[in-house]
Amino acid sequence: MLALKYEFKRLFSGTVYNISILVFLLSGLLAIHLGGESFNRIQQAQQQSIIAFDKQTAQLKLAPKLPEMGSIAYYATAPTTWQLNGWAALFKGQSQNNLTSMSVNALALQGQIYNKEFINPDKHRAGGFDLGFVLAYMLPLLIGVLSINLLSDEKQSGRWSLLSSFPGNAAQQMIIRLLGLRFALVSLLVIILFSYAAISLSLPIDYQFTTLLFLSILYCLFWFVVATIILSLNKGNLINTLLFISTWLVFAILIPGTIHLAMSEKFNHNAPLKASTQQRMVLNDGWDQDKHQALTEFSQLYPEFSEKLTFEGRFHWKWYYAMQHLSDLSVAHHWSAHTENIYSKERWLNKVSWLSPNLSFQRLLNKSANTNSLSHLEYLKQVESYHTEIREFIYPYLFNDTPVTVEDVDKFPRFEARQVTLTTTSMNYLPHGLFFLILIVLLTGWVKLRFKKLAVC
Repeated sequence: MLALKYEFKRLFSGTVYNISILVFLLSGLLAIHLGGESFNRIQQAQQQSIIAFDKQTAQLKLAPKLPEMGSIAYYATAPTTWQLNGWAALFKGQSQNNLTSMSVNALALQGQIYNKEFINPDKHRAGGFDLGFVLAYMLPLLIGVLSINLLSDEKQSGRWSLLSSFPGNAAQQMIIRLLGLRFALVSLLVIILFSYAAISLSLPIDYQFTTLLFLSILYCLFWFVVATIILSLNKGNLINTLLFISTWLVFAILIPGTIHLAMSEKFNHNAPLKASTQQRMVLNDGWDQDKHQALTEFSQLYPEFSEKLTFEGRFHWKWYYAMQHLSDLSVAHHWSAHTENIYSKERWLNKVSWLSPNLSFQRLLNKSANTNSLSHLEYLKQVESYHTEIREFIYPYLFNDTPVTVEDVDKFPRFEARQVTLTTTSMNYLPHGLFFLILIVLLTGWVKLRFKKLAVC
């Protein structure tokens, strides 16, 4: 116990160590705080969009005479929300790039999705400052500061030479003990951050919490093994520092950057832009074409209205919304291509992200929070289903010329937000855990061989 107390005292006597620990801890706490505020703003914005729609509906019901359903559906922009869980505050993923609430009406869906003020899914940023960034990129640097020059410092102090003169492996055991002490300290910092996040964000202490905490500590152990490998090369402080920084740069910057460039080249396509542009052109051209021909084409999709296609005059709401739907169908292949492109991109990233432990770990965190690209795509599919529900609700009013009552306004479909859940079983985490575990075992074996060859200086 006295020896442990002495080693702790030596550890915290270093100014660089104390500053590094403090910076990491404050960065993690700041990331949690900012993430919580951002998450609260998202929830408030989602709630405000629902309140605004409720007010719009209440004002409509007070009108002396209700307008036609076509007019109501044109101006009624119903809110939809990407239902995020509390982990999205810590691991933001694509929730920082896309609108988490989007209002839609019965007009063509493709134009509405890509006319919103949000970044095109093909142009996402690499990431932002959140707890995932702190763990994936700042944690390895802290580990390097605490451990990379441990052996050379012990040699300079003379303890290494003294212990090496004793029979047995006293010197090597001392280094291993000091590394274990630092691993325990860093693991404690990670536990503190997760515990603070759980308390401040009301996260449940469940299977997901414990699994992510375990994987974070396993990731921490991986970087300690990397540091130990460099340490076992028996080089000086400068060489050790350069080797560790170079390793971090390769894993954290070079490989992810190369993957991003390759991904941009491999999956670069303009399907969303083509869909939005072509849909608008088809809709505009429809004004100059035979309107009854468009209604006839629409009736093949909805045969229940085939006997109610005629109308007098140059305009009728039933043609207008039929044409809106036909314009959506004209670009359906672009939407399918874009969807398949996202799936292909994710499959490709799943294969190549193993080259970078930092990238692989951060993708795992975003996946666990359901804030990755696939989760956002699932939200868009929910919006698509809701848009279909709105369309099919108004069609009987349009084709039957049914007047709207207050009761009908109350029956207008509401979006039912469903939380996207893509990580439900332990199999989602198993490949990542095995990946880090196998690497750690292999590297640890190599470290043992290196430690046996360390020379006394």
